[in-house]
Amino acid sequence: MRQVSFNFYGQKVCVASDWPEALSLLKKDFDLFYSENSYSDNCDLKLFILKKDPKEISTPELVSKSQSQNSITYQLGHVRYNDYYGKLLSIFDYNKEEAQLYCLNIDKVHEVAYLLILSRVGKMLDLKGLHKLHAFAVSYKEIAFVCMMPMKGGKSTLLLELLKTKEVKMISDDIPLIDIMGNVYSFPMKIGVNEDSSQKLELQNPEENLYTLQREHYGKKIFINSKGLGERVELPGKKFKKVIIAEAFRFNSSETRLVSSSIFKTFKGLFKHGVVGIGLPMILEYFWEFGVIDFVKKSQIFLSRLLTFSIFTIKSTRISIYLGKNPDRAAEEILRFLKKKSQ
Repeated sequence: MRQVSFNFYGQKVCVASDWPEALSLLKKDFDLFYSENSYSDNCDLKLFILKKDPKEISTPELVSKSQSQNSITYQLGHVRYNDYYGKLLSIFDYNKEEAQLYCLNIDKVHEVAYLLILSRVGKMLDLKGLHKLHAFAVSYKEIAFVCMMPMKGGKSTLLLELLKTKEVKMISDDIPLIDIMGNVYSFPMKIGVNEDSSQKLELQNPEENLYTLQREHYGKKIFINSKGLGERVELPGKKFKKVIIAEAFRFNSSETRLVSSSIFKTFKGLFKHGVVGIGLPMILEYFWEFGVIDFVKKSQIFLSRLLTFSIFTIKSTRISIYLGKNPDRAAEEILRFLKKKSQ
């Protein structure tokens, strides 16, 4: 089998597969975290993707532990079986941090593998004190502008409008990292776009860096991987101490307004999008475990997130954005604000 390796802030992930297309897609998803080193046994997470009918894989006779619209979960000791209703079977060994995915559908295995990696790596980073926030983030000079928005709120559209300005670089489309001191770290991945918005940027090698995924519950989505944006991306490891944190709300107007926000209002948004993590790309059947040890870990993560986002609220410049119907005007207002703050 072929193998690719990734390094997410010290968390090493190895993916092996007999399905070259699956490896190629994951490499596009996490292109700036790709590592030329083959970690072999020195991995924090091992993932095996096997092009095989999941119905042919024998599993123990077990009573389900939980069930959702995505899957049925079974547990035997430290091994978890997730049955995606016959479309995919995953077997995850929590003691070894090792997963096997059996599937015949490239879109399904790509979607699950991507979210599995983010779920496990996210938990590892949580325990190291680097917490994900459901928001997009860009840099302007040495300022990080972090904007929380709900799903379907126009996040990627606004991000693409901001990236039209040469001084603006992407920190993350979806999940910037925040540390205990309230600093922001770059976590660049793919950007989800539609066909119209994908034409708004001059992409590098669009035939290579523009690709699609047919998601089971959200339909077809077009993605731009980070390399397609060239120098308009902040590389992993970049840290920003000066931060503007914004929460955007839909505004039934052609105009966009930026106003100061209180500590309480900003923390309320951070609690939702960071402490609880609503909207974060993950799969709960891989993040949530069972038992006393994991209860302690989850408690540690919750308290660390609570402290981190409390400090982040106090340290950052806080604003609310009442987002009008014209994304280009909204981007102009935000850029005007960033230029003023950078002087």
